Amino acid sequence: MTEIPASDPARALIRRVVASLESLAGVERIWRRGVVHGGGPHYRLPGTTGPVSIGEDECLLLGKLIARFRPASCFIIGNGFGLSSTFIAKMMEAHGGLSVITLDSMQEGDGQRCFETAERLRIRMDCRILHSKEGISPRDIDKTVESASYDLILIDGDHSHPQATNDFRGIQHLLHKESVLCWHDYWLAGVSESVAEAQRVGYRCVKVNSSCEMALGTRDDAVFRELGLLFDKAETPIPRSHPLARFMLSRSFLWGAIKAHLPGRPSSHHY
Repeated sequence: MTEIPASDPARALIRRVVASLESLAGVERIWRRGVVHGGGPHYRLPGTTGPVSIGEDECLLLGKLIARFRPASCFIIGNGFGLSSTFIAKMMEAHGGLSVITLDSMQEGDGQRCFETAERLRIRMDCRILHSKEGISPRDIDKTVESASYDLILIDGDHSHPQATNDFRGIQHLLHKESVLCWHDYWLAGVSESVAEAQRVGYRCVKVNSSCEMALGTRDDAVFRELGLLFDKAETPIPRSHPLARFMLSRSFLWGAIKAHLPGRPSSHHY
């Protein structure tokens, strides 16, 4: 992935978001060097096994995408405790964006705590264009959206198959030709199958080797070329096995479950 200078506004923004989360709810930093590739760190709320945020490197990737394409509208499936949506909303505000809508089922981990944390973070960061909503994808997509189409859509909900593919199918009517579609956690089989489905119906996709791998897709040839130029070493998405990453994932979740049952245990352990 292309290195982003330390002075870049996106890097300053992610530090503000993390600092705000720390003051509001506390956060546990995990996978500080990345999962599948170098990157990270990622975060989760103390005393939980998940949800886990996207990596800081992946926020920066989205920051580059927003700065280049300047989307006016964004729809996000899967919000967790709001780190990525807050970052996206503030980046879009800085580049003329008008609306970010999130849809989250509140079914992973302590869903109510995550939703409330995301709302408090939205208020703390003064995210005027961000609106978070509860619901099940794809069932509740149509009653959640506020626009006929979206320039940017991020799929980062349930990563299992066929859910990730159903999420992709559920947002088809919201994509115009030049829309950019992002998937987080391409390395997981359910997500790679969702990307393969997109390719089968005409989307051109690239994979960026961020911490947990992100795939980007569009139906527009010019936008596709821009995506390839925007990120160093962007490549054709090809599913691969990553046993070490799976071990790290299992170890992290196991440790989180143990700590959740050990009152008074400090939450600053790093992986």
